[in-house]
Amino acid sequence: MLIRAFILSIALVWCALAAFAQGSPRPFTHYLKRGEWATLTASAGNGVAFQWYVDGRPIPGAVYAQYVTNQPGSYTVDAFSAGNCGSERSDPVEIALVDDPTVNGPYADLAVTKRADTRPVVADAAFNYYLNVLNRGPSDATGVVVVDSLPRSLKLESIMPPSTGEVSYDVATHKVSWRIPVLSVNTSADLTLVAKALSAGTVVNTATVSATQADTMTANNKAVHQKEVLAVHIPNVITPNGDGVNDQLIIKGLEQYAENELIILNRWGNHVFEQKRYMHNWDGNGLSEGTYFYLLRIKDRSGQWQELKGYVTLVRPK
Repeated sequence: MLIRAFILSIALVWCALAAFAQGSPRPFTHYLKRGEWATLTASAGNGVAFQWYVDGRPIPGAVYAQYVTNQPGSYTVDAFSAGNCGSERSDPVEIALVDDPTVNGPYADLAVTKRADTRPVVADAAFNYYLNVLNRGPSDATGVVVVDSLPRSLKLESIMPPSTGEVSYDVATHKVSWRIPVLSVNTSADLTLVAKALSAGTVVNTATVSATQADTMTANNKAVHQKEVLAVHIPNVITPNGDGVNDQLIIKGLEQYAENELIILNRWGNHVFEQKRYMHNWDGNGLSEGTYFYLLRIKDRSGQWQELKGYVTLVRPK
């Protein structure tokens, strides 16, 4: 049985409830292979009693300066003096298990995450994807490659300059490749993609990351994002003159969302029209020509309310 010693140093100010532990803004992660154990040691000048925690939960019986474990988690400790004066909770020590026990050389835990604009999106509208890759260590990562496999229901509009590295796009495979020569321990990089939804429905987008070094935690090497593209189309102009073309505000696809509400406001913010379960009957009756603001609320397929905002111009052809 191999035991590794990780020392957690705590400087205490007794009864002032202040404690500080050595660490970094992103806690450094210590890796154990299966069958290995770690010894955590708390150092507190006048400490006579301790309490260890894992993921914020007190560990029964872990009341000494040292604690031995082979379990992953975020470990912290409290210390107490002979007068029962205590310290603040220490900074955490992170322990993770290596997925591949055969890894012996340098390795790096790379984690990729992906998110998109939270605002509602309709077909033919552009929105942003945000990619982030983080190296949790313990070694610097070289030859880092992030691949974003865009689904065919998306069109790549543009790629914003990344925080580091170079980006290319293969039209044939629909893949974005982001290459980072070196990503140091506890550093991250960001990339923004601008895409257009070509059709309504759920868009599933997947990004992966790899590097020259072996990765100890493969579960976070992939990020899958899902976004619903709404099936509605809202015109930006109506021309109510009785010719049967654009006489009312017709919102295509709204029939797919039974629960909805439309509000129309003038430029002073006054409500000039409001209707639940909109019947496609707003024609600006009694209103002057001009630009009006609309707010369309619809309940999507997941049961969430989405708000679409924009402008519609009322024109009365002569």
